[in-house]
Amino acid sequence: MLRYLILLFLFTPTIAQATCVPSDQSCDFYACKEREHACGKKGYWQDFGYPYCQKFLKDEARFSKDSQIWLQDVRYCLQVRVQEVADGTSCNNLHTQAMDSHVSCYVDTGFCDLTYMEQVKIYWYLKGALRSADTWREAYLLKQACANRFN
Repeated sequence: MLRYLILLFLFTPTIAQATCVPSDQSCDFYACKEREHACGKKGYWQDFGYPYCQKFLKDEARFSKDSQIWLQDVRYCLQVRVQEVADGTSCNNLHTQAMDSHVSCYVDTGFCDLTYMEQVKIYWYLKGALRSADTWREAYLLKQACANRFN
């Protein structure tokens, strides 16, 4: 009987993890969150989180070594912070709350310490997001946060 239980355990597919796991090397977290809490094509997961994560991940080698480290650190931070605000948040509020967590992640992971040219390059990659007032607000808050660090 014990043998059959062991065989059953070995050949029974494991149940997928119920929660999505943040990663500094992958953007799968956003697709997982969309499956858990679908917000659709215009929702944060599909319209912002995943596409920009993928964009930076795909071109990471085009950045300086310091920026590559920062990109990995901020990728992980953003996923952790959005996971914290996502639970119990409606799709309508998720984008704003997720964006609100971006500035602190950028600052906490060293954006302000990157060279001016690397910062500009990062902003350039985010240019498509400038259609949103939230992005302009976050860019302003990030600029202020960096300026305040040096005062």
